[in-house]
Amino acid sequence: MPASAPVGAGAGIATLWPVSWVPVVLTRRMVFVTSGVALASACASPAESGSSPASVPSVPSAVTDAVRDRALAAETDLIARYDAALALPTVAADSALTAKLSAIRAEHGSHAAAIKDGYQAGASPTSAGAPAAPTTAPPDAKSTVAALIKAEQDASAARTADILAADGATAMLLASVAAAESGHAALLLGGAA
Repeated sequence: MPASAPVGAGAGIATLWPVSWVPVVLTRRMVFVTSGVALASACASPAESGSSPASVPSVPSAVTDAVRDRALAAETDLIARYDAALALPTVAADSALTAKLSAIRAEHGSHAAAIKDGYQAGASPTSAGAPAAPTTAPPDAKSTVAALIKAEQDASAARTADILAADGATAMLLASVAAAESGHAALLLGGAA
């Protein structure tokens, strides 16, 4: 089998692509879930087939959107978690881990900016039933990474669930954020293993 061919080609649906930063086995379930999210967001899009993504209107600033409020609160929480993790001496001692966490933290800042774009958040962006997240990280790097992986997975699942309640433009944004958060968890899992 040639070196460039995917591992398991012809042997089944699971394929391990030769990408060093995402050591994830692509399963049938992952393909179906990703396809379903992409299809749901594409079908919910108000944009006409010939229009560009820039022509999709953003949410008016006078209208509050509980889905965007939850997403914004989740991104703010993840940013705080990464800030707390980066402040730990055990994490700061590992330059590779610090670089990885800093890059992911910057992406969450971009997610928050995209969610805020053209939208005025409600008076309280946190949901009433959600407990406040801890702003301190576990004392050691391994536990910190495990907590961040769990937070990324939870946020991805919440954004995926919110897609069904969102309008077309917001659903597309949430699908992108959910996919990125799932990728962050995979990236952290690959580095922690």
